[in-house]
Amino acid sequence: MLFTVALQAQTVNFKTSFKPNTTYTQSTSMLNKMEVSYGAEPMAQEQNSSMTTITTVGALANNEMPVTVELTMDASQPGAAQMNGTKVIGKVSPDAAPVFTSIEAPNLPEQAKQMIMKMITEGATKGFLPAKQVKVGETFVQEMPMEIPIGPGQTMNMKDVITYKLDKVEGRKAYFTQNHVITLDMTVEGENMKGSGTGTGQIVYDMDNTYPIQNDSTLEMNMGFEAEGMPIDIKTTTTTKISTVITQSK
Repeated sequence: MLFTVALQAQTVNFKTSFKPNTTYTQSTSMLNKMEVSYGAEPMAQEQNSSMTTITTVGALANNEMPVTVELTMDASQPGAAQMNGTKVIGKVSPDAAPVFTSIEAPNLPEQAKQMIMKMITEGATKGFLPAKQVKVGETFVQEMPMEIPIGPGQTMNMKDVITYKLDKVEGRKAYFTQNHVITLDMTVEGENMKGSGTGTGQIVYDMDNTYPIQNDSTLEMNMGFEAEGMPIDIKTTTTTKISTVITQSK
């Protein structure tokens, strides 16, 4: 009983924030499995992708810090030559989400630049949580509405309701599980597509750096729409692993 009380007394101030003169090297790998059914045998396919983002935060001055996000893809991936070297530039205040103001991408067309700018801004805004005091065993909920550009003139509207639970604290690391409930809708060639899904995942949170250093999840989605009167069903399973290495500038 005393051991249980001691565990429950452990409290984590869970928030995400950038620190001055710090670099965040984030490696993301994603495996997407898709099965499409439209009257015949289901068609299945898999796609692997990976990306590295290097976020460099400068010195604090007047309660702001310059921030630059550089994107790099594996050279074997489609579009890597055009994407690599892209930089999104902005500023960030302590305990706030970054605000991005410009993009440098000489190899990308203007429309692709706008999509990337929107994607980075959405991710930065939704990924920063206000401070939560959480004890071991407690949960809290975050709602994440997102507009995801998926092509010229097309946007996916998605809402992800995430329930976080603090499982344990070891040293200066906090370990969370997460559960996702997802709804989405979009228009494909004039037809409305709706979908829903669920997912699970784990987060390892670095309490000293106020940033997650590991964020893994598996999401399962079901979507459906009609094309020329024929129903089309899509099932996807997306496994994402994100690891972050944090280093202070000299």
